[in-house]
Amino acid sequence: MPEQRAAVQAIEEALVGHWSHFGRWPRGALVEADGALRYETPIAQLPYNGVIRTRIAGDPDGVIETVLTSFARREVSCLWWHHPTADPPDLGERLTARGLQLVEKAVGMSLDLRDRPAQPVAPTGVRYLEVLDDELMHSYSALIFGYWEVPKPSQALVAEVNRYWVPARTPVARWVAFDEAGEAIGKALLSLATPPGVAAIYGMSVTPKARGRGVASALTNIMLERAESLGCERVVLHSSEMAVGLYERAGFVRQCELPVYANATLWASRDN
Repeated sequence: MPEQRAAVQAIEEALVGHWSHFGRWPRGALVEADGALRYETPIAQLPYNGVIRTRIAGDPDGVIETVLTSFARREVSCLWWHHPTADPPDLGERLTARGLQLVEKAVGMSLDLRDRPAQPVAPTGVRYLEVLDDELMHSYSALIFGYWEVPKPSQALVAEVNRYWVPARTPVARWVAFDEAGEAIGKALLSLATPPGVAAIYGMSVTPKARGRGVASALTNIMLERAESLGCERVVLHSSEMAVGLYERAGFVRQCELPVYANATLWASRDN
């Protein structure tokens, strides 16, 4: 259907546009060769090195070998997104044959803001602050460390790349949720990297002890309101299966699967 094709295209373009920011960091690199687009950073852990688009016209196995050898030479873990429009279509099988594992089946979702349903009232006792200063960025980075299980030796670089993504340089907006005691309990990011008229939600996480309070729903609503205020027509995201219900209640519709392959686990001790 034309609407679904448009939604899938927006999901793919938004993902490529946003994750490309890692490669545009002065310590990173954005490399496109032989139909594979990858970003590179000196951070060894996932998700800080990966392939975000695959359109290989020549020898797929040769290109895959070259890319994986490049990551291995730098001694970094890497992931590889399998878009619906990836070429070759059997990319997943080829990656598995090279030793990568399917680590997540992300769900691509889309919301036409004209169809946005009424949202529930945000939970009381929680403050939602846009990240506009160093103190809030520190709280945002600390939540990233916990969610991605970033080891201490890499935390300074992870904090640095996030500080580099300031709104003046990168089209993003971030929020942190704080509980009654002033503890940071959730975060989210809205990206307007590409395509025009489309916003994308990334980086949504809520600490385990704060789940069930409606924090993620409130953060989603805040981002949708910002997207509307900026004149966006569509908001897209990729969700874990666990979070699909949350986004469906906000009006999002499943559009496609986005399998993620990697040479390491995404989380060592994630409880969901």
